[in-house]
Amino acid sequence: MKTNRRDFLKNSSSLIAGIGMSSLISSKVMANMTKSAPSSRVNLAVIGVGMGCRDLQGALSGNPWVHCLAMCDVNEVRLEEQATRFRKEFPIQTGNMKLYSNFHELLENKDIDGVIIGTPDHWHTYMFAEALKAGKAVYIEKPVANSIEECNLMIDLQKKYKGIVTTGLWQTSQRYFRKANEILNTGVLGDIYKVQLWINEPTNPVAREEDTPTPDYIDYDMWLGPAPKRPFNNHRYWSWRTFWDYGGGQQTDWGVHWIDSAFDGLKALGMNDRTYPEAVFSSAYKHPESFNETPSCQTTIFQYKTFHIEWAQQVAKLYNRNQGVAWIGSKATLVCNREGYELIPETDNSGSPMVDGMLLTGKYEHGGIEAHVKNWCDCIREQSIETNSPMHKGAFATILAHMGNISYRTGDKIVYDSEQRQFVNNPGADQYIKAKYRSPWNLPKV
Repeated sequence: MKTNRRDFLKNSSSLIAGIGMSSLISSKVMANMTKSAPSSRVNLAVIGVGMGCRDLQGALSGNPWVHCLAMCDVNEVRLEEQATRFRKEFPIQTGNMKLYSNFHELLENKDIDGVIIGTPDHWHTYMFAEALKAGKAVYIEKPVANSIEECNLMIDLQKKYKGIVTTGLWQTSQRYFRKANEILNTGVLGDIYKVQLWINEPTNPVAREEDTPTPDYIDYDMWLGPAPKRPFNNHRYWSWRTFWDYGGGQQTDWGVHWIDSAFDGLKALGMNDRTYPEAVFSSAYKHPESFNETPSCQTTIFQYKTFHIEWAQQVAKLYNRNQGVAWIGSKATLVCNREGYELIPETDNSGSPMVDGMLLTGKYEHGGIEAHVKNWCDCIREQSIETNSPMHKGAFATILAHMGNISYRTGDKIVYDSEQRQFVNNPGADQYIKAKYRSPWNLPKV
């Protein structure tokens, strides 16, 4: 049963008057969150100690029953630095932690329950498959893969092995976004006709860097893995998201977060529970002198019958925010990002607001990653596959982001057949669906 709009807004206004973060959740829920955890222990490992260690920190923080048994990275210096930091900050939970340079050896450790995969995108699918085969639960960073073919394969692999999987689209667990979905569920916005997603960044060209010998502390061949063989380049190594071999630029980096949040909201509105768009079109700009391959300015339209979604990587802010999602309705617009949410009313013919406005601001990213990774750890203890962001959910957002990039790269408006897992009458676009693996690596099989 939906909440009465007037009652909801009245209650929300009272809630926002006490703007402290604890006001977002009831005392009963807060008590449940802080009660003593069961004694069963969850042993984790992390592969890729850049992004992966952010997730690991969220798992260890406030959860003494979560331990880290292993870290793995091809960069010896970074591995040692992160290991030193975690041993200092979480001495009890990392007391038996071992360091690995080869993820295969890590996966052989039978004491490990779950693996956080925080490597560059081109490695995700292969490691995901190997972790599932080894019986591990998996936290896979976003985007889940570097191609549409790999996304679909990962859905199939999760179904086969029934793995406890969550994807790194943590906004779905964050309290600002969850509260925004409650607001959407009341129907206060009226008729929805557009959803905007954006991030603002500069378009300045990136200077070219020359190739250099590989530092002796990096196993570069392992870092490349299934990607094409190329000379070592420091910028390519550290800014891998901006090269097609390893990532898809901001469309598949920030873009998947906002696509996922947009559809969480659309589901709350009762409008769309992750069905594929009728068509996708994307236009983008990359400075011709920039060393990066992915664009620095991009607009993608996901077309549906009664509404459309617009992703924009641009210079200007929207709604005075440098990133976010906005559901635009006939009576109001709801804007949400990692710092809170705002309900912005439209006015009627007399100039009066059609609904009561609301504003909540809070600490950036407050509690989102922690809640998301704890949910995964709870599911490991309970042996439940019902995580907050299961593979099919993360793969959907990733596939849509790749569709945007494929439209840009082909210059075509594209239509995707999700049953056939290919584009409709578009062999030029189909060539970008496939993953290309360098020997001796092979695309995993179900």
